[in-house]
Amino acid sequence: MRVLITGASSGIGEKMAERFAEKGYDLLLVARRENLLKDIKYRIENATGVNVDYMAYDITENPYAVYEYCKDNRYRISVLVNNAGFGDYGKFIDGDIDKFKKMIDLNNKALVELTYYFIKDMKDDHYGHIINTGSVASFMPGPYMAVYYATKAFVMSFSMALREELKKDGIKVSVLCPAPTKSEFWETANGETSFVYKNIFARTTDNAADTAMKMFDENKAYAIDGLPYKIAIAFVRHMPIEMCTRVMGFVQSKTKKKRG
Repeated sequence: MRVLITGASSGIGEKMAERFAEKGYDLLLVARRENLLKDIKYRIENATGVNVDYMAYDITENPYAVYEYCKDNRYRISVLVNNAGFGDYGKFIDGDIDKFKKMIDLNNKALVELTYYFIKDMKDDHYGHIINTGSVASFMPGPYMAVYYATKAFVMSFSMALREELKKDGIKVSVLCPAPTKSEFWETANGETSFVYKNIFARTTDNAADTAMKMFDENKAYAIDGLPYKIAIAFVRHMPIEMCTRVMGFVQSKTKKKRG
């Protein structure tokens, strides 16, 4: 069995690749940075003995190309991890519309397309698991990161609907919901990284990967990484949406804008 992981060249995607390899799964890693993918391939193969292939590719260009690559190489994907994504910090009106469009293309459009292509084969096999990377942002609006939060709300809604639709076909769908995590994310998002690294509740990519694997093993619908964030989301889900948005606006405003 082979696991396909997008956004696998660093961060949570890289750690999830390590965890699946430890379980004996062969891998197909997809991301843009070939040098990093190559290093990960040889490191994981040497450590675990599984087969690791990679595809250095921007999936927003044509997600179907990834499916074609699997067909050409006779890879039967039993687990699809839609992990690729990025965010952007700052007022929407001051943002870059092209970056917003790229974010939607990666966080949502590519995820939907890859899921669509691979579940056809999974249905034939009557087996498969889709893991989509959402966020704690999946549960609330996020002023100053409005588009990113909206894309992650989409991931949750889409995934939960699919989970219900596909359960009789033997296909499982789960959503990993990372909390603020020490990774490259905030650099890409133009956010001030120091607030994450100084946050005593900030999580690591290893934490997130461990949460993902527990979710996978137990077939949970979704998993929030970190007890403080589980508690916070439990409160948020019972707040009126206007109050939740004001609270998040205050919290997010403390992440200093850092546009170059």
